[in-house]
Amino acid sequence: MKIEEYIRQGKNYLTQGNVTGAIAICQQVIEQQPDAIAAYMILGEALEAQGEPTGARDAYVKVLEIDPQSAVAHAYLGQLYAEYWWLDEAAEHYQQALALKPEWSEVHYNLGNVFQKQGNLPGAVNSYRAAIALSPNDPNAYYNLGVVFDRQSQWQAAVDSYSQVIAMPSAGGVNAPKYVKAYSNLGCTLVKQGKFEEAIAIYQKGIAIKPDWATLHNNLGQVLLEQKPEDAIAAYRRAIELEPEMELAHYNLGKAWQMQGRHEQAVPYFQRVIELNPNYVSAYTDCGFSLMALGQIAEAMPYFHKAIDLKPEFVEAYCELVEARAIASSQEQDQLQQANAACYLFLRSLMGAKEEGRRKKEEGRGKKEEGRGKGKKIISEIKLEEQSQLPITNYQLPISEICQHLTQTYLHLGNTLFEYGGYDRAEVYYQKALQIQPNNAELYWRLGNSLAKQRRHNAAIAVYHIALAIQPELTQVYFDLGNLLEKQQRYESAIGYYEKVLNFQSLERLVSENISGLNSLNMQQPKGIYLSTSDWMIANQLDRSNYREIICEDVEDIAHQLPITNYQLPKSDCGGLTCGPCLKRISDWFEPVHLGWGVHVLSNSQPIPLESPKTFVGLVPDGRAWIVPQKSYWLLCSAIAVITPDNYLLADISRDYPNFLPGCQNHDPSKHSIFKLESLPPLEQIDGTVAVLSGLSGNVYFHWMVDVLPRIELLRRSGTDFDKIDWFLVNNFQQQFQLETLKALGVPANKILASDDHPHIQAKQLIVPSFPGYLGWPPLWAVKFLRRVFLAGITALNSYPERIYISRNKARYRRVLNEEEVMEELSKFGFVRVFLESMPLQEQIALFFHAKIIVTPHGSGLTNTIFCQPGTKVMELVSPHYVGHYYWGSSHYLNLDHYYLTGEVFECYPIRELMYQNSLTEDIMVNLSSLKKMIEIVGL
Repeated sequence: MKIEEYIRQGKNYLTQGNVTGAIAICQQVIEQQPDAIAAYMILGEALEAQGEPTGARDAYVKVLEIDPQSAVAHAYLGQLYAEYWWLDEAAEHYQQALALKPEWSEVHYNLGNVFQKQGNLPGAVNSYRAAIALSPNDPNAYYNLGVVFDRQSQWQAAVDSYSQVIAMPSAGGVNAPKYVKAYSNLGCTLVKQGKFEEAIAIYQKGIAIKPDWATLHNNLGQVLLEQKPEDAIAAYRRAIELEPEMELAHYNLGKAWQMQGRHEQAVPYFQRVIELNPNYVSAYTDCGFSLMALGQIAEAMPYFHKAIDLKPEFVEAYCELVEARAIASSQEQDQLQQANAACYLFLRSLMGAKEEGRRKKEEGRGKKEEGRGKGKKIISEIKLEEQSQLPITNYQLPISEICQHLTQTYLHLGNTLFEYGGYDRAEVYYQKALQIQPNNAELYWRLGNSLAKQRRHNAAIAVYHIALAIQPELTQVYFDLGNLLEKQQRYESAIGYYEKVLNFQSLERLVSENISGLNSLNMQQPKGIYLSTSDWMIANQLDRSNYREIICEDVEDIAHQLPITNYQLPKSDCGGLTCGPCLKRISDWFEPVHLGWGVHVLSNSQPIPLESPKTFVGLVPDGRAWIVPQKSYWLLCSAIAVITPDNYLLADISRDYPNFLPGCQNHDPSKHSIFKLESLPPLEQIDGTVAVLSGLSGNVYFHWMVDVLPRIELLRRSGTDFDKIDWFLVNNFQQQFQLETLKALGVPANKILASDDHPHIQAKQLIVPSFPGYLGWPPLWAVKFLRRVFLAGITALNSYPERIYISRNKARYRRVLNEEEVMEELSKFGFVRVFLESMPLQEQIALFFHAKIIVTPHGSGLTNTIFCQPGTKVMELVSPHYVGHYYWGSSHYLNLDHYYLTGEVFECYPIRELMYQNSLTEDIMVNLSSLKKMIEIVGL
């Protein structure tokens, strides 16, 4: 039989599934003709089908030895490597196949799949587009192109791709069920765009095509959840009927019950998820959360233990940082530091069993005690590989110790929020602590205080009485009860409680602690509000010279700005700096593109659609200024109020937290915190002219530079004579950067007044420049002003490194948890670590001016990118729960290449919320593989 006939027979065997026959035929051919390429190709296919990838690879490699120009052999090798996830090798061979045969659409498509698995999303997009160009009716290429656009957050492009699949004739005909996945993905993308009704319609169309596909019912439940929770629950149940082991449907049904506060129904579904997948971190997290809500604290702890145990790196690194900071510090701890210390002890207790198990494993002791706990294994004596299979009910943890530390954490977090003025949130923490220790009189007293501050007087009185029933000698409670009853004009009852205080020696101390507040009770609160300083001046017929409007933008600046887009936001209170809708709107301005691996790049080169607020300088005769002083590293200036002599708040030159982001339509100035105060600090009279320059968080370098200093420029542009200003009121001037910048701007040192020391003043005349822009958003004129002043004298020297990493290791929050590993990787590319805290301002500015590539966690250090040269590459490290956009504007103005990398997610949110009081302070765990990819993308 001729060689050609053997080859034909081998192909027939392979087609018929006779793999053994095909292999035998090919081997005969190769014995007769060692360079028979066709035989090697069939042999490779047969060996691959037989589950022998090594033999298949050798056969294809032999083909290439015989014919290096064989595109088919490269393609088959690419397919083989892709199947076994040797993705780099797969991509290499597919690319070589395309170099030899560029019109091969199937290989373009397969290469796109490999790039997508690698996380190379731009490469995947290009490959799918090439496949579509060659085969315009390929639904798979359109579908996967949509998947990649989805991952890049390019929602409309994803919608267009999925719609192309649905519009194809095959998608509506006999092959419709094959392409119903496009309906599922299209619905998900529409949800991300906020197009809920369209998403529901798409899911329903998909269900009509394939009614037995559980995924569609699950997804329909997700979009119905907010508006029609009962319908959502029905959809999840239908998904579970169709696919009883569908983890996601069970989890979503648990979440649906949880969101309605029906935790007893939620718990069994989370437990079912854990049965189906013992490594499902979110199921442990939510099961623990629901058990806590049911008051089953001890039962919840093993679930949190397991959630941490599955991904321990984040918590372990956090504990190491807290421990190191505690060892290094000898100062007395404030409430937040005490909360962090208690949380550290809580986490150590919660993880202790696991750590003990690791210790014993390292020592080679894997013994298992028998007979203890009715046959239950002790977790500390079980090998790590066994722990993942251990039933959650078998966890033996030091519950009493854990609960004690958890109570202390709640107590100090409540105290922290109380100090900050977050009385409603403090109340929640005190109530959580009382769940654990219901007989703790101090907790009831503090809960009563938080209720009293919210003016829920009757509830506060009731809680105070509970505290006294538990511990009658709590003198402070009698005093607070007397105060509260006095405010309600229940004078006889108040006197009775004050008389009880007389029986205790601490009366003098109690009075002295409260005397400052009592002295200021007569200080009148603002009786109203003017949205515009100009409106107040017109209403009071003041001379127009008291209001000097300043046009800061020149022609070039105006070209960089457009009227703000009329975004329709939901009618609700704005969440301020962490407001989800506002953050999304701002993110959309910059069009960040996800390049894969958690790496994003800002892509929009168009003008920012942002209309800056009006800039002016107002003169307020006999005006008052109340500026909250900094009390600790975290309790910064949180409110500024400028009040007219007839007792009105001027909203456009007053601010408080949570402030609002640009373009917000829901901010309500009438909710300024000054209207919630029971009293103000004692008023200090100043016989002279005071220029009010302080800003929110004005002791922080970033806000000092972009919110405070440009106000001095507004004074200058208004023609104000600095010699006629008696005092310049700033937050403080103790830090080196404050002294250096004020000197550079010509503010005399002997005329500086710190609002931290003088929080409530009334001057003969207040000169109040407007804020330069939105909080933390300097307009272009302000950026130019800072560059003009502080880049003066900077020359092109070679003594500064071109690649720098800005460390936040000395900061108290938003640190890189694995900074040493990050630095080890960066040092391979010539990066130098710098600590800006130890550098004079001018040296910091010179450092950034000369830098070509900057890597840094999100923080004040990025302020100095204002001084970078165009084309500088900025690589920002961010928490996955807070992507701050403050530095994107200056990067946009200055044409910097701005990338950001999101850190690893720590999923156990109840624990995360104990570690971090808000997302702005979360530390960052950098994925080193993603960091390497970012370095590769940037082109280092």
